[in-house]
Amino acid sequence: MHQAQIRNKIYQLPSRWDELTADQVVKAAYLSSQKLDAVSLAKLMFLVLTRSLPWWKRYRLQFFYFFQANTAEKGDLIFLTRSFAEFTDFTSQKLKKIYLNSVPKKTLYGPNKALANCTLWEYIKAEQYYMKYIETKDEKWMNQLIAVLYRQALPDFNPELHEDIRVPLIDSTILPRSVQVARLPLPHRIAILMWFDGCRSFIIKSFPAIFKKDETKSQPTIGKQKSAQWLDMITSLSANMAQFRDIANTNISIALTDISFRIRQQAKSTKNAK
Repeated sequence: MHQAQIRNKIYQLPSRWDELTADQVVKAAYLSSQKLDAVSLAKLMFLVLTRSLPWWKRYRLQFFYFFQANTAEKGDLIFLTRSFAEFTDFTSQKLKKIYLNSVPKKTLYGPNKALANCTLWEYIKAEQYYMKYIETKDEKWMNQLIAVLYRQALPDFNPELHEDIRVPLIDSTILPRSVQVARLPLPHRIAILMWFDGCRSFIIKSFPAIFKKDETKSQPTIGKQKSAQWLDMITSLSANMAQFRDIANTNISIALTDISFRIRQQAKSTKNAK
């Protein structure tokens, strides 16, 4: 947390994405969608950070910023927002539920922190739509990404029996659900996209054997991987269609750990053979 001191008062403000509230994440997502210069964005982002304070502290700090602070003091306060550009880690789940304005109204539930309860296939589908959105900036791909991650609750959900409150992912339901997701306010959808991007970065860093970097650009090769390569990866681990489904429906962390182990074993065998 940042500490801003005014006279003898200390005001604690978030310094990382994971420290923001859901409201602050949505507000930050809204700002990111506006065509603002860096200085204007930083000023408004500072005001977003103050929203985590009790109302009397928030108004006191904002009053100081607008009417009492000199140029240097304003600069120091705005500089606090720099940490969000320097430390981009963002895996905490802030929007656990989203409410769709449909008939009847629906509540969709998202994955846990860092996609901890996602399956390998779920991540593959989300990655497909993420890359299509990055390439085209077409909102329909963002909507389908959210439709993959956010689903209705199991009718018989029991926390003692089920790891995941969401119904299993069925590919045929993604498109109709994405049509409903499109009615969600854009800042909320961008906030989910930002969160998925943070989780994706975390996964890439956690499994370097799978997501290797391009030596010329220092970028993870995941951006260049197509769905066919993911399917080839699963196929290489399975002997039949039933096993293919089992691997695809395996928890993503378990699946990628197993794949990483196999890659290391293969590299070791190749090295020994040489």
